[in-house]
Amino acid sequence: MTITPQETTLDFSTAVAPNIFDVLCNSNLIAPLLLANLLSPELWLLSEKIRAKYSTPKGVDGNALTTPPATSEEGIPNAIRAIQRQIDHGFKHIHPNEVAEIYGYLDIQAERSRSGNEPLNELLERMQQALKDRSRLGEHQSKLTAQLLDDISHERFPAYIYQNYDLVRAHRKFSGHGSRAPNGLTSCLDETTIFIALILALNQEDVSGIAILSSPTHYSAFGYGPNNESWWFYGKNRLYSKTQWNVMVHETFNGDAQSCFDTLFADFNKITTVAGAFEFDAGKCSIEFADLNQYVERMDDFFGVRLQQIDQGLSHPQQRTPESPFSAILRKTLGIQSKTDVEQLVQQLPEPWLKSVSYAYRSWNVPDRMPYLETARRNPLAIKLASQLADVSAALLRVQHIKKTESIFSDRDRVALPDETLRLDSGTDRDKALLLHVLLEHISQRNNPISTVVKSAYGQENSWVFYQDACYQLSDMNIVVDPSSSEVLFTL
Repeated sequence: MTITPQETTLDFSTAVAPNIFDVLCNSNLIAPLLLANLLSPELWLLSEKIRAKYSTPKGVDGNALTTPPATSEEGIPNAIRAIQRQIDHGFKHIHPNEVAEIYGYLDIQAERSRSGNEPLNELLERMQQALKDRSRLGEHQSKLTAQLLDDISHERFPAYIYQNYDLVRAHRKFSGHGSRAPNGLTSCLDETTIFIALILALNQEDVSGIAILSSPTHYSAFGYGPNNESWWFYGKNRLYSKTQWNVMVHETFNGDAQSCFDTLFADFNKITTVAGAFEFDAGKCSIEFADLNQYVERMDDFFGVRLQQIDQGLSHPQQRTPESPFSAILRKTLGIQSKTDVEQLVQQLPEPWLKSVSYAYRSWNVPDRMPYLETARRNPLAIKLASQLADVSAALLRVQHIKKTESIFSDRDRVALPDETLRLDSGTDRDKALLLHVLLEHISQRNNPISTVVKSAYGQENSWVFYQDACYQLSDMNIVVDPSSSEVLFTL
């Protein structure tokens, strides 16, 4: 089921805003998202805040006043515990029903046309089985899973679309709830990539390895230090040390570590590291044997048992797959000191992988902007809105109702997709032009057997959308004479 990087990274639209199915079909999409987080100035500001809080205080003579312990009593480095607390206190983990309410639904049939029937059907079967297994864990889980299973039966799925750090934190500023709003809304992969990015930004010397442990329904992070200290970030509010894990196993599961693990993560089927990935079910592995063995040994020690999921994966004949070009760069992130270091590392990526990071970061400054339009066309909220708009005038009026003109990134050279402009009710002329462009396309395709072509143009000071014989200027939504070629920087 794994698709090689050469086959998928060329579809840059999946790097712009990868959804749950994109990432499950191609885990190489996690790397651009992680690197985009590390390119965020705001993430580095948060890193500095944590670093300042846990650095050693010094007196006027420059000597240390005290030497606070680097590791907490339960065996987790204090800085890593601080990162977890930032995620716990600052971000809201949204559940499937909230995902659907906020972001809408993915059309499963449309996803099949993109990913192929066989890969997606296989994924859905695994998801459904995992959900059925989880429903036995209690009434609350049963209700959640019943809704998801019902959604799948109706060929839809909550729109889990993974976001870079700047998008996550834009929620607080633009949600309209002021200081009462969380810093951002997250799902498990968002939390995992933010958590790992902050660890890398803090350059923790006591972190020797980090892996993403994943399944069709969940993502988590496992890490260890040079002296075999290890921890498991299962998700928001759950960062386990080895000591805490052992206590839970013995107090709640009578010492049965496998049962304890299965209650949390029975469908665990993949390890993704800076050295590559290992898929248990297919036996596909791009991690060198020595590196894989080290991760497995650390996990054996942490969980107190060789997990059945790993054991079954290792029992399959292993099929060696090529190492992703991202791996060499990700290995070097363990030694970064600044955002500049990340920028220099990213520039070492060969094409087309270098472009995928730019798309994940949402930069307009790329040679080809069509992947943004391709992604925008799939935005669930825009598709739903267009179905409710009678005609062009209604679309113009809806865009005009977005009064705020600020970029949600605070940067006009970064791209907000239509659903983000709608949801956060703010956008530059460029953001609104992209929104209007796809709304008019959807309306045209619905109303006209032969769709009218929609085009848009983007300049230094303004943007325009062309439909039928009209040119709409986004700064004031007026119909104007077509802009001169000297005013236009690029078109879609």
